[in-house]
Amino acid sequence: MMRRGGKLAGLASRVVGTKPFSTEIFVSRLSFYTTEEELQNIFSPFGAVDEARLVRDNQTGRPKGFGFVRYSSQAEAQKAVKAMDGRVYPLLIMHYLGYD
Repeated sequence: MMRRGGKLAGLASRVVGTKPFSTEIFVSRLSFYTTEEELQNIFSPFGAVDEARLVRDNQTGRPKGFGFVRYSSQAEAQKAVKAMDGRVYPLLIMHYLGYD
């Protein structure tokens, strides 16, 4: 951002568009013992899960406590978000960060 009067002044206050809802959702606060299979099983009731992946530490290979679930369609991802956002499970607490 430039100083007042610069070319970019005020840019942050304008809405330039919105992203379409993604087929991939971010899942946080996962137990460090959660597996990809468990993550997929938790989210599969809401649609066809194409991929459930955990982000891992490069050096130790251990899960970092968050991951992503990708669905076949945006509608399935939205259904999962509506059902799971803020829910507490033994393995996770999900919060939708929003793409729309």
